[in-house]
Amino acid sequence: MSEFVVMGLLPQIAADLEPELVATAPDAALALTGGLVWGYALGVVVGMVVTPLLLRRLSERRILLVCGAAMLVGTALTAMSPNLTVAILLRFAAALTHASYVGIASSLVGRLLGTTHQGRGAAIVVGGLSIANLLGVPVLTALGSGGNWRTVLVACAVLFAAPVGALWCLRPPEAHPRSGSPSAGRGGPGGRRIWVLAAVVTVIASGCFAVTTFVAPLADRAQGIDGPVPISVLMLLFGIGMNLGNVGGGWSADRSAEATVLLSGAIGIVGAAAVLIPAASGATIGFGVCAIGLSLGLLTPGAQVLYVRTAGGESRLAASLAPGTINLGSFLGAVVGGAGLALAGPAAVGVLAVACIGGATALQMLRVLQDRGARTRAVRSPIR
Repeated sequence: MSEFVVMGLLPQIAADLEPELVATAPDAALALTGGLVWGYALGVVVGMVVTPLLLRRLSERRILLVCGAAMLVGTALTAMSPNLTVAILLRFAAALTHASYVGIASSLVGRLLGTTHQGRGAAIVVGGLSIANLLGVPVLTALGSGGNWRTVLVACAVLFAAPVGALWCLRPPEAHPRSGSPSAGRGGPGGRRIWVLAAVVTVIASGCFAVTTFVAPLADRAQGIDGPVPISVLMLLFGIGMNLGNVGGGWSADRSAEATVLLSGAIGIVGAAAVLIPAASGATIGFGVCAIGLSLGLLTPGAQVLYVRTAGGESRLAASLAPGTINLGSFLGAVVGGAGLALAGPAAVGVLAVACIGGATALQMLRVLQDRGARTRAVRSPIR
């Protein structure tokens, strides 16, 4: 939840940690403070590979305990940061265990539901994040907007204690880790497919996160400064969209994960385009942010199922790929969106988001058509 709370509090954090830059170049200050978002996302990406290797000898329960405790401590320390550089470094450190926590928890729940319900397993775990975004993020964003952002992050850290305590008391069934099939290697067909899939997921997510990271300046452009729809309400709409997408995505990913990712991209294009349309009522920015949440909600379970299937098993690395590449998209979205904001203003953020999501969706369409062609050729080829 702290990941999305920070997005809504960038103006307050910038005013606290970079007051001189805010006074002279507010858009540049927001872009610089966006490092809190891409720093966290970069930590998830690095941890996607490093954490499974470091914790490979631990049981799933112990891994989840270590990961949850690390996020708790890292978030609490971020609230004490004396400057922006330290805050970004601490956000990076807090994120190193994120991908393993979400990925292993998703695989565990999917295993409890049955091997044909991996999408719903991912949706249940991500659903916890989505509900937190729906209920907690708007409230904490509103509190931070009118008060102290540091207190809000401390509250997020306290909330991390709940899953850590539950894992300490409960003992979920364990599974032996699998390393994945040979086809998942770099040179095999599975390896090539994973690279293309990773590109699709990352770039769709980057476009979505460019919008959510800089939702404050986008909202000011769309509805005017101090417009009728506050940032806290926009984050509520984002949470509603993410929950709807997550529920539908878990169901649809178990039937067609490829189509679920394709639908995610299509909705993301519509949402990113909507935030570019000015409307004094705030209707377009509200609709667009909700659609972006819907897109991200669909993307996670679809990507989780495709990664595990393509990698050939439920290896811990494969399980961490979905949250890892989505957060790589968060990193890239914050960097690219921040550059666009600093150089050309808020409109550039929306344009870049449309371009990113549109390109990735076209690539996903090519993946789907290529797979259908391969299956058709396999059926038509004579048996010798």
